[in-house]
Amino acid sequence: MRAAARSIGWGVIAATSQVAQKAVLPAIVASPGARLVAVASERASAGGARFGATRAYRAYAALLDDPEVDAVYVPLPNSLHREWTERAAAAGKHVLCEKPLAPTAADAEAMTMACAVAGVTLLEAYMTPFHPRAEAVEALVASGRLGALRFARAAFTGVLDRPDDHRWRPEMGGGSLLDLGIYCVAPLLAAAGRPPARIEGAAALAKSGVDASFSGWLDFGDGFTAAIECSFDAPERQSLEIVGTEAALLVDRAYTPGFADVAITLRHRDGRVEELVTAGANPYQTMIEHFQAVVRGDAVPRRSCAETITLLAILERLREAAGLV
Repeated sequence: MRAAARSIGWGVIAATSQVAQKAVLPAIVASPGARLVAVASERASAGGARFGATRAYRAYAALLDDPEVDAVYVPLPNSLHREWTERAAAAGKHVLCEKPLAPTAADAEAMTMACAVAGVTLLEAYMTPFHPRAEAVEALVASGRLGALRFARAAFTGVLDRPDDHRWRPEMGGGSLLDLGIYCVAPLLAAAGRPPARIEGAAALAKSGVDASFSGWLDFGDGFTAAIECSFDAPERQSLEIVGTEAALLVDRAYTPGFADVAITLRHRDGRVEELVTAGANPYQTMIEHFQAVVRGDAVPRRSCAETITLLAILERLREAAGLV
């Protein structure tokens, strides 16, 4: 009989962040084989008390020195991802780093190398692909049921009405494209199977200088083009549409799905409309469990750092096309 897998001790940096409190800390607590050992934040006790964290630190470095912490979740502002990922790797900790993995492909490459040299796992905390509906969308496109791909549109917009939010600050790696663009570009890149040959971009700037809204156009070749829309100052929209010669695929609330988000609409060439229903799930918990399986050597990453670097390079090209770099 195989022995039970050793539990993985988790530490969470910036534990009072919104994504940690609302999504990742609950997912860690709910995941089999996970132990919440420590949290770190300026308000240390507030960050992890209700989740049963064993210890609370005010200093991030103190958490990295904790010998019971095996893995660290890093939900810091984008500009700090590289520093704290590399420091965690140097301390021998596996790292789950919030998306985007880094502001640039070069930073992501350096982080990947640092973790490889240290012999620790690095994955980007991008939860959408871990939802059954996202898996079904990718499988549908790969199956050829849509026919030859022709058009796609991906939009993720909403209102970010907190003026002090770090996502409005250019020095913190802010901007709508870096924050939301990964959700839009990732399914398009997966559908095409290759980076775009041509790119165009345009941005509406906030007073701080970051892109409050961004629109982009990507030409993947072979007649397949795509448009993306990201915004911090527009009504909430989360839509994905991929159109082929045989069918069009439409998904609403495409990027932050939960248990109730299970529908895929297929509009066929002959006029038929087909509603597909997938299972619901908590993609954050599935992501945590997958990360732990990779750490234990029981799984290979569903999405490699190399794929992440390719996507970040596309975001950089979009920013360059819009004159943001």
